[in-house]
Amino acid sequence: MRPDAIEWPHRERWIDVAWVAFSLANLAAMLVIPTWETVPFHFIWVSLTLLYGFRVWRTGPTMTVLAFVMVMTGLFIGIDYSRGAQPLDEITEVPLMAAMFVAMVWHARRRLSAMEETERVSMENLRLLERERRFVQDASHELRTPITVALGHTELIQRDATDPTIVEDVDVIADELARLRRLVDGLLLLAGTDDPQQLHLVPVDVGEIVADALRRWAATPRRWVLGAAEEAIVLADRDRLAVAFDALIENAVQHTREQDTIEVGVHRRDGTAVVSFRDTGTGIPTEDLDRIFDRFARADPGRSRHNGGFGLGLSIVRAIVEAHLGMVHVTSQVDVGTTFEIDLPLEADTGQTNAPSQPVARTSERMTVEGRVGGSYLG
Repeated sequence: MRPDAIEWPHRERWIDVAWVAFSLANLAAMLVIPTWETVPFHFIWVSLTLLYGFRVWRTGPTMTVLAFVMVMTGLFIGIDYSRGAQPLDEITEVPLMAAMFVAMVWHARRRLSAMEETERVSMENLRLLERERRFVQDASHELRTPITVALGHTELIQRDATDPTIVEDVDVIADELARLRRLVDGLLLLAGTDDPQQLHLVPVDVGEIVADALRRWAATPRRWVLGAAEEAIVLADRDRLAVAFDALIENAVQHTREQDTIEVGVHRRDGTAVVSFRDTGTGIPTEDLDRIFDRFARADPGRSRHNGGFGLGLSIVRAIVEAHLGMVHVTSQVDVGTTFEIDLPLEADTGQTNAPSQPVARTSERMTVEGRVGGSYLG
């Protein structure tokens, strides 16, 4: 436990003792300087109000302190009146100040109760989310083995079956088991991504991950373009970022045709690495933009269960990006295209600036990607 956490209760007692001393000094001033008793009188009440604002005592101690202050200030005003130093109507200030203090106490306790209720609800929601994450993770693990076993036996039947009807039925079973395994894998990934402690963070060049992703998708018939390719070093889990980039590219592929363009680029902006994914596909309706990152959400309800995914891809993207303390944005226009942008904080102390870097050439056996704005098409 931190030392200040141990010493704090003692500090509170010292504050109380200091206020008592301050109040006694002002009571003495009311007796010593009766003609100026209004000033120390108000000092006592104002200091009590400020003290309660910081402490918010329980009801019992609050009423005890209030009664003490009312009695003592009323008594001292009565003594001044008996001396002829103050008129009797000055004593009406005591119940007025007490009423104002009680009103302040009521509002403070209402606010404290609301804060406690908010904290309670937040903690309960966190517990529910944690239980949900563990349930999804445990259920997915339990489902993975029987699905794998069933899929293995199905593949054996596929290999030995000769009857066309049986072959067709077994193909359907195999396809559905494969879809179910992909769903389980997606749920496992999503459950694991929700826990930032499972990330293996190392300095990585985002541009290299983007280039690798484009190589994996180069065989898909689209017009592939690598846009800006600035060096951008971030502290990240390379495998998780690759999953997020693949999910966005797959989303672009699903919403484009062979003649459409998919452009991916990396540049630095205001201390962040910005990874952009642009396509000239069908676009997303404006009313669907707010929910596309929700789990199991689909922007196009007309897509069938076979030509569409499970609605987990973009939620996985958001979970991975947020686990890296980043943000993901989307802009889209129907029949024009969609742009996703991922903002990731640059690694500190790498000497990176916002000035454009030199183009980075990345090559492979299948293609050459020139790291420049409006780079070459990939094929």
